[in-house]
Formats: sequence, C-alpha cells, structure tokens
Amino acid sequence: MDIETVMLSEYGNASSNIISNHRRRKLVDIATRLSRRIGRKVPVFFDKAYENLIHDPAVEPPQSALLDDELGLVYEIGTLSKILAPALRIGYMIGPGGPLLAAMVQKTSDAGFSAPLITQEIASYLLDRHVAGQIDKVNAGYREKAAATRRWLDAELGDVLSGYTGGSAGFYFYLTLADIETHERSAFFRFLSRTTGQPDIDGPSGDKQPRVLYIPGEFCVDPQGELVEAGRRQLRLSYGFEELPRIKQAVEWMREAAAYARQFPAV
Repeated sequence: MDIETVMLSEYGNASSNIISNHRRRKLVDIATRLSRRIGRKVPVFFDKAYENLIHDPAVEPPQSALLDDELGLVYEIGTLSKILAPALRIGYMIGPGGPLLAAMVQKTSDAGFSAPLITQEIASYLLDRHVAGQIDKVNAGYREKAAATRRWLDAELGDVLSGYTGGSAGFYFYLTLADIETHERSAFFRFLSRTTGQPDIDGPSGDKQPRVLYIPGEFCVDPQGELVEAGRRQLRLSYGFEELPRIKQAVEWMREAAAYARQFPAV
C-alpha cells in the first residue's frame, strides 16, 4: 500500500457533514501507525476552511488534530476568506517545521503567490483586534438563517425530501429528494432555471421569472462511485448570501418545481 498523503475536510463540502473529534483522533492514529509500518512519514492535511463557521451550539467544539500528533504528520490549512472577507484571499497552513513546510514557504516566495502586503497588514490588524467579535457576529447571522431555512424546508418540502444534512456550520444544506431528479436535464432544474420552454413558467426572454440557483448533486459525487444514483436526486443549497425573505421565496419556488417535476418527467 503506497500512500503518500491523506487530505481531509473537517466540514464536508458539499455534504455539510462535520468530522467529530473522535474521528479526527482516529485518523491521526491511522496515519501514525501507517507511517511507522512503512518507515516514512505520511502527512495528514486537515482542511479547516469552515471550522470557524460551526454555529450550532449542539455540535462538539472542534479540537486541533495537532494535539494528537506524535510524529509531526499533521498540517492544518485554513483561510480568512470565510470569516473576514472573501476578497482578502489569504490562506495559511500550520504544521511542524521541516522540509515540507520549508518547501511550501520557498514555493510561495518564488511564485509570488500571496496576497499583497497591504492586504496582509489589514488582515493582521483585524485578527489582532476584531476577529473574535467578527466570528461571533458571522455565526449568529448564519445560525439565524440556518434555523429559518430548516423550518421552511420542513414545511414546504417535507413530502419531497428523503433527508438533508447541513445547517450546523457554514452556509449550506445538502438535500436528497425522494423521487425527483435534480440534474441539469431534469424538470426540477429546468423549472428553477426558467428553461422549460414554457413562457408562463419561464417568463419573457428578456425578463425571466425569479430563479433559484443550486449545485446539482451529480457534480458532488464520484462519477464512477456508488453514489451516482443518489447524486441525481441531490443538490447543495446556500443560505449564505440572500436575506431571509428571499430564501423563503426560494424554498416556495422549489416546492412549485417539485410539483412541476412530478407532472412532467425528465428529458
């Protein structure tokens, strides 16, 4: 078994599942035992982009995998884009000193692939003085939106869904519909994108009816894997940017799309 690295996302995108601290420790333990068995280090990279956006108080607070790292295998990759501002485009990696970290620093310096110094200074100022309050404010907003969106999903799509995940971190729900397909060729998608070819649904060409954009589940699963069939009935929906009244409208339009899809089969 020739494994060089292990890459893990602590908050699944698009599934919206959150890795538990127990699972995190087990993964570090597996990498540790594997490294000892094959006689070389197997780095484990944890993607922490959404970790600061766990806004559900019922979720166990995440603990850094670095605390359980005996051999210097763990690297954590994060970003300021989710908690401060997307335009900052500042990412970072935390890990043990050594050849890998030195190579990353050298590569970044050689390629010049980093944020401008003034942007880094702005980010540093915000991190030193305002980040705690900013994270609390951001998470309070997402928590309110998640709770409201969950209520609307249950009320409007309860008989359409076979299940969903999300609403505890970040700004996504991942829905699985019971008997309605969601891919780009489906009636459900065409209704919400206003591409049915029916003017009463789509609206005039220059003034389309309001649309709901989502990521079809077929793009979120391995095309050669065992979830292909399920992916045809899944979608990722963001509640991050629109205000609550618009989100409510979007869920109501999704109910209308489901009724339309049951009336007209996919092409």
